[in-house]
Amino acid sequence: MKLITKFILIYLVITSVVLAIGGVISYFIIKDEVNKELKFEFMERIDRVTYLLERGRKFSHRRGSIEGDQNLVIEELNQAAEPRTQVSDTSIWHDRLEQYEQNVKVEAWREIDGNYYYISTYGAMIESNDITEAVAKTLLWILLMQVMGAVGIGYFVSGSLFKPFRQTLERIRNFKLQDRQVLEANETNVKEFRDLNLFVEQMTQKAISDYKNLKEFSENASHELQTPLAIAKGKLELLTETDLSEEQYRYVESLERSIKKLSRLSESLSLLTKIENHEFENNQTVNISWLITESIREFEEFINFNKLTVETDITDDVTIEMHPALAEILWTNIFQNAIKHNVDGGRIRITCTQETLVVSNTGKELSVPPETLFERFRKGDQSSSSIGLGLSIIERIIRQNQLTLKYTTEGTWHNLEIGLTRVIHE
Repeated sequence: MKLITKFILIYLVITSVVLAIGGVISYFIIKDEVNKELKFEFMERIDRVTYLLERGRKFSHRRGSIEGDQNLVIEELNQAAEPRTQVSDTSIWHDRLEQYEQNVKVEAWREIDGNYYYISTYGAMIESNDITEAVAKTLLWILLMQVMGAVGIGYFVSGSLFKPFRQTLERIRNFKLQDRQVLEANETNVKEFRDLNLFVEQMTQKAISDYKNLKEFSENASHELQTPLAIAKGKLELLTETDLSEEQYRYVESLERSIKKLSRLSESLSLLTKIENHEFENNQTVNISWLITESIREFEEFINFNKLTVETDITDDVTIEMHPALAEILWTNIFQNAIKHNVDGGRIRITCTQETLVVSNTGKELSVPPETLFERFRKGDQSSSSIGLGLSIIERIIRQNQLTLKYTTEGTWHNLEIGLTRVIHE
């Protein structure tokens, strides 16, 4: 949901609550003002009746009316009563509405020429339903104008108001460390946007500087490390050609294995750094079906040497948008992992469709949760000669290309499932 849409919704909710409360308050204020006017009118009516009685006006049947007023009651009392006036509310049946309506009632007790009279009148200037309807209509019109105003302001005025923010957001979205171009702050007269642009400029400067230093360090470290490793490897090969005892030869072999492992570790860490720095950006259409088939042929000798059986179910021309080098690295690591961590006489099953790639292999049962093996240097078998970076490289490539990855086990079977459909996270 967009920020302006959320702002409008919050504004309208608050406005609706305020109008609802205001409507209730308005109803009682209007009703109170109407009742006050009625009280004044009824008091004048009582005073008029009192004036007529003082002038000798007589009313037959001890009940009378003035000018056809049916809501006026005049009774002559048989006993003395203290002169007073009383105002109260009463409910009167309304024939047209077929319900009781609240009315204002004024009662008075008067002494005139030694006689005592009871005078009362009641009525409603406006019916309560009419007040409710009038308040509701007024508030609905106000709410409608508020909605129109909010939408108008939100989608027209804010179009220019939030333009600097959207421009900055677009520049951040298109920012790439590899380009090494600082996002210079754009001029704007809004303080918050100006502060944001300055912050973005400073952060991109620092990010580019850190990226440059890290890239140089990783490249230099990898280069400088490979040189002595190559020299050490050459010296050991020369040493094996000399007369060595069996024990000395074992030591040399152990050193060669350590040097090879160190060399693979350096190459893998360098590769991980390049992946995380997004140095593989030029995606192309890669035929995964062809890549898997060719790879199996290339590894055929290695597969036979380990006495493995490979079963395939590969749909033709399965493609994916990915950097070709990354696609090859991804599949090579997956397939090598299935071969390296298998058992003698084990099996590998490869299933590839337009939606998923599943590679299953036999192997030792895991003593750790499968998902933890995606961490760097984590291994299911600590005695293994693996450096523990293969699955980490696979996971980084999958994440960078917005695919899905799941590692599960079923007894001695290890299943690596990759979703080939991109998952876009907004």
